[in-house]
Amino acid sequence: MDRFTLAVVGGVLALVAAGLIAAASLRTQTASPPDLTTPRGVALAYALAEQRGDPQAAWDLLATSTQQRADRERFLARAGGSEPDNSFITTEDERLDGDGASVVLVRTHAGTGGIFGRTSYTDRTTVRLTRESDNWRITVPPDDYLLVSARP
Repeated sequence: MDRFTLAVVGGVLALVAAGLIAAASLRTQTASPPDLTTPRGVALAYALAEQRGDPQAAWDLLATSTQQRADRERFLARAGGSEPDNSFITTEDERLDGDGASVVLVRTHAGTGGIFGRTSYTDRTTVRLTRESDNWRITVPPDDYLLVSARP
C-alpha cells in the first residue's frame, strides 16, 4: 500500500474510534433530575416515577386534596403494577396562574417494526398542579384512572 492509502485508512479508523468513544461517553451520562420547584419538573418527576415503577414517589407528588380523594393502597398497587414503559417523556406549554398551573406531558412511544417499518406515536395529557407550602403538587395527574377507586 502506498502512503496515501495508509493515511486514508488511518483517518477512517481514527474517526470510527472517536465516534465510538463519544457514543460510549454519552450513553453513560445520566439525565439531571427534574427541577421540583417548577410545575414542569413536578409533572415530569411524576411520570418518570411511574415509568421506573416507583408509585410511592408518584404518590408523594400528588396534592393533599388529591390524595384524600383516592385510596393510597389501590393507587400504589395500580401504579406499581404496570409494565415498564420505555417511552420518551417531556413537557411543553407550561402555564402559571397564581397558585395554579398546567403542563402538557408528552409521551413518545417507540413503535414496533411492521411491514411499514418502525413508527412511533405521541400522546399528550394535561397535568394540573397547585402550590402547597411553596411546593408544586399535582391535582389532576396524567393518568386520572389511578384515582378512580375513591373512598366512600
